[in-house]
Amino acid sequence: MSARLHLVRHGQTPSNVAGALDTALPGAPLTELGREQAALVGQELAGSGISPTVVMSSEAARARETAGLVATEMGLPTQAVPGVYEVQAGRYEMQTGVEAMLAYNRLMRDWLEAGDLTASLPDGESALDVQDRTMPLVAELRESYLDNGIDVVLVVHGAVMRMMAVFAGAAPSQWALDNHIANCGVIELAPDGGGWSCERWGDHLGRPAFWPGTGPPGR
Repeated sequence: MSARLHLVRHGQTPSNVAGALDTALPGAPLTELGREQAALVGQELAGSGISPTVVMSSEAARARETAGLVATEMGLPTQAVPGVYEVQAGRYEMQTGVEAMLAYNRLMRDWLEAGDLTASLPDGESALDVQDRTMPLVAELRESYLDNGIDVVLVVHGAVMRMMAVFAGAAPSQWALDNHIANCGVIELAPDGGGWSCERWGDHLGRPAFWPGTGPPGR
C-alpha cells in the first residue's frame, strides 16, 4: 500500500458540547471524552501498519492536544504546522444558537453546493483563502514524505479537512457537504497519478463506488 495522508479531526471540546463556533487560535482544550477519543484513534493508527515519523497538527490547542495523545500511542514526536486551522467564523466566533450555526452551514453550502468560492462570513474567509493557506502544505507533505514512502498523520478540524479533500480533487463537493466527520474521524488521501484519491472517509473505507469522477472546484 502506498503512503497516505491521514487527516484526523481533533477530539471533543467544551465548545463542541456547547455548540459554539470556536475557530480562532488557540481555541478550547479537549474534554475527558475528547482525550479518550484521541487515545483510541492513536491506538487504531498504531495498529494499522502505517509508517509516519511524526504526528503533525494545526496550531489550535485541541489539535495539539489530540496529536500529543495520538503520538503517545504511536511512540512518535509531534509538530504543529501553520495554515491548517479551522475555517474562520469571523463575527460569529464563539457564538452559539441557530443563527450562528445556520450562517456557518450556509457558508459551506455556498462553497460546496453553489460553487461560490468567494463567499465568506463577515470578517471571515473565503474558500479561496482556505485553499491558499492549506494546499501548499499538502503539496509539501506529498513531496517530502508520501513520495518517499512515509505516511503523514495530520490532526486538523472538521470543516477544513473536508475542504482539503475537495480541493485535492479526491472527494465530490456534495459528498463533503453531506458527510461530516466526527471527532477523531479520519480522512485518508492517497497520491493517485498527479492527483489524489480518497481511501477513507470516516467510517467509509475505500472509495465509494457511486462517487462520480470529480475534480477540485474551479477558481
